[in-house]
Amino acid sequence: MGTTMGKNGGHFLDALPSQGTLHVVMLGLDSAGKTTALYRLKFDQYLNTVPTIGFNCEKGTAGRAKGIHFLIWDVGGQEKLRPLWRSYTRCTDGILFVVDSVDVERMEEAKMELLRMAKCPDNQVSITPY
Repeated sequence: MGTTMGKNGGHFLDALPSQGTLHVVMLGLDSAGKTTALYRLKFDQYLNTVPTIGFNCEKGTAGRAKGIHFLIWDVGGQEKLRPLWRSYTRCTDGILFVVDSVDVERMEEAKMELLRMAKCPDNQVSITPY
């Protein structure tokens, strides 16, 4: 539990409760950098990763959020896995949608998937692009 997830928490950390575990789902297209971001947050370094088939799950704390623990589910972004995203987001405290800003050819596809998740009636959380 001594793992620190990143050093730049951003403003959103100030709005979080002071203690507890928050369940967060990390979504985005395949090869957007979700797993890289997850391990960058957890280990504060870049690690070589392979495409996620299914999900990765990591627990840790983030920056200034010393009393808060995050359980982050990194869900594969391949097109065939996207229908499963709803299963992961139903009972979550937050969704991080990761976009590869260099991949301009897939920006519209990423936008459509983000909008689809934002419109899902089961999701009662804010979606934060990272």
